[in-house]
Amino acid sequence: MNRDHSDVPTPAGYTLSNTGDAWADAPGSIAISGFVDGDVTLGMPRYRLTALAGGTPRAAETLRLAELLDARHRVVPFLGRDEEQRSLGEWLTATRDRPDRAVQLIHAPGGQGKTRLADQFADTARKAGWEVLRAYLDPGEPDRVVTGDQRRAAAGLLVLVDYGDWWPATDLRALFTDPRLHRGGPVRVLVLARAVGYWWQALRYWLRATLGVAVGEFQLAPLAPNTDTRERLFRTAAARFAALVSHSRIDAVRVPDLADPAYGSALSLQLAALVAVAVSHDRTLRVPSTLVDMYGYLLDREVGHWRQLLAGNAVTGGIEQLDRVVLVAMLAGPVPYYLGQAVVGCAGVGSEPGRVAQLLADHSTCYPPRNAGWVLEPLQPDRLGEAYLALAIPGHGWSSHAPKPWAVGVVRALLRGAGMPTAQAARVRAGALTVLAEVAAGWAHVAAAVLLPALRDEPALATAAGGAVLAKIIDLPDVDVELLARIEPFLPPRRHVDFDNVAREVVARLAADRLARNPDPVERARLHIAYGRRLANAGDREAALEQTDLAVAAGEAAVTTAASPETFALLALALHLRAHRLAAVNRYPAALASAERAVELLTPLAQGRGDSAGSFRWALAEALDNLALRLSNVGSHEKAEVAGRRAVELFTGGSRSARGERGLAGALTNLAVIEAHLGRGTEALATVRDAERIWRRLTDEEPSVYRPELALTLNTVSLRHAELGQMNAAVTAAEESVGIFHNLVRANMVAFELDLAAVLANLSGYLWQLNRRTEAFQYNAEAEAIFDRWGGANPQAFSLHLRHLRENIAAMRAQQSPVDLRRWELGAQSFNS
Repeated sequence: MNRDHSDVPTPAGYTLSNTGDAWADAPGSIAISGFVDGDVTLGMPRYRLTALAGGTPRAAETLRLAELLDARHRVVPFLGRDEEQRSLGEWLTATRDRPDRAVQLIHAPGGQGKTRLADQFADTARKAGWEVLRAYLDPGEPDRVVTGDQRRAAAGLLVLVDYGDWWPATDLRALFTDPRLHRGGPVRVLVLARAVGYWWQALRYWLRATLGVAVGEFQLAPLAPNTDTRERLFRTAAARFAALVSHSRIDAVRVPDLADPAYGSALSLQLAALVAVAVSHDRTLRVPSTLVDMYGYLLDREVGHWRQLLAGNAVTGGIEQLDRVVLVAMLAGPVPYYLGQAVVGCAGVGSEPGRVAQLLADHSTCYPPRNAGWVLEPLQPDRLGEAYLALAIPGHGWSSHAPKPWAVGVVRALLRGAGMPTAQAARVRAGALTVLAEVAAGWAHVAAAVLLPALRDEPALATAAGGAVLAKIIDLPDVDVELLARIEPFLPPRRHVDFDNVAREVVARLAADRLARNPDPVERARLHIAYGRRLANAGDREAALEQTDLAVAAGEAAVTTAASPETFALLALALHLRAHRLAAVNRYPAALASAERAVELLTPLAQGRGDSAGSFRWALAEALDNLALRLSNVGSHEKAEVAGRRAVELFTGGSRSARGERGLAGALTNLAVIEAHLGRGTEALATVRDAERIWRRLTDEEPSVYRPELALTLNTVSLRHAELGQMNAAVTAAEESVGIFHNLVRANMVAFELDLAAVLANLSGYLWQLNRRTEAFQYNAEAEAIFDRWGGANPQAFSLHLRHLRENIAAMRAQQSPVDLRRWELGAQSFNS
């Protein structure tokens, strides 16, 4: 599907198949039926927006012991967080200085009180006249949720998104383009997550650059940083629990050693208080002394709850079968009923339809779902459910908590996803892997018994839940090079912002092991090339150059040992890549020499016949594009144009392919730079706009892969506009480039900060010429700070840039006019470098 991006793109959106009463001035659920992009309607995103009902929570006297810890029941009075509430209140308030649409992320480890703070904030917003919705992942039909307030709130719309780091990226994007979030008036979205990471970096960029949404974030600090605060919170919670737990004696509650760092979170303090209250009626009972034993105590009480229901015929299955469904729910739930049937069947807990239905009914009796039509409600709070999963897996060594021999088989079955449609299996697999990686980080036996064996059997699992989960996996102590070697083929083959850093780490460990064992020069050259590419993608310029130097040396040895078209092509590739790496540290004459030799080696190979010649022609096109850049770097613009046009001809002459399209876009960007140096500004602008359209189309399809190239091309677009005197258009393109680079820097500062500094310096020049002097100083100062930092680490490479920036600032302060700050032509790298 092609789309012309020369104008502002038409926003993508969603068609609505059933909105309930939500569009008739009454809150309700929204069903989304399809994604609309242009005139194409694609698949069904799996989420749901449901009105957050007000009113009082369920009576605390009716809750089981473990339920007293569940944040949604609000059993313990809300204390503290005054500064966070004030900050959120300011963020919510709509003023002329604040945009209509804003997103805020709150992140902290589990148990710090994120959900409770969000619920308290939602109550405040509702009382102030805001409509409040909660977003759920939901692949099924919506249920009707109706509150007593049938009027549309006038102040604005607040949407709460919990477990943001567990949502698939496509579903989060679908949520943020929902029509309900783009109605008139202020809209605020509050996202909660345990950790920031690749998922948030990519989403933050997309929200700002594509939707123009204001984005903020903060980490929720520990609620109880010192012993005095912990004791106050402990006693408050204990007093509340003592009023609810029968036969308890508040005077007999034994306070643990609250100086232990384990009691730094709100949940751990409430857990300790609850268990201390529960055993206070009998001084002969041993008070659990560790958090694991405390969770174990609550889990024993859960089993007692199941037995009571079984004795009263409220459930009809056996305890072990119910236990298995609880484990399935921890990994896969909550889900709509039809998916729950598939999940339970997949896990091998039940096979006959009638049996599966009975198991789901029994589980729903024990753990009533929060939403009608859903099943497999997990144990709450999360940390209790995670402890349940960890203690179920054999190998933990806690003798007082017997493992369940069948647990490993259930987990492995869910990871396989057998018997489910592909999309459902992928969703369940990713969710289960996310939970397992989280639990395995704190419980080594979960990694050893389940997660790592599953990855060895099916290494594609490693990337099923994204880069952040893979980073957690490879940090596990027992991950060895054999497993990494099995995972490597499933890494993104090219640059991918979400995976670049973790891919570098995987390949680094593998390269060290393989190079130590392999004397073959061909294989050594390939290893150095692969590792160098990963280093370059991650932004480690000097290390990437070192690896390409080693690749060239190994390539020379390979040609000497066994000269052939393949070894000559391998050496040419190493030389081509070394030219890029040398240019990245401003060693342009050496880069030119390396690029020239690569072209010399590839030219006769590309003139041959057969299938291999076609591959060599692609390689020659990329090498010519590289050569054109290097010639331009040293001022040989006429020769550069010849090489650049040959590259474009080769990219357009072959059969259409993704590799050719990427290569063409980069070659056009570089050709535009050369045309500008030759004084053909109008032609240069048209050329680079052709490249921009290709990069925009590719970025729409895979933003994590292509948006750095789009940012580089937009810098070239801005320079071409500026040369034609079109300063407002230059500012627009440069600001978009800066916006992309700012977000890329947050994902990987080392890889993208120097490019950001260059575009900031260019933007400063445009703004100066538009008499926007304050902004010009600001952007130039930001660029100076970046180059100053890099110049300290490598003065030879970056001192010239720093001197240019300081000359510009001095000229600006002296009010000299005209001032031309447009010094940085970033061009485009060969994408396959």
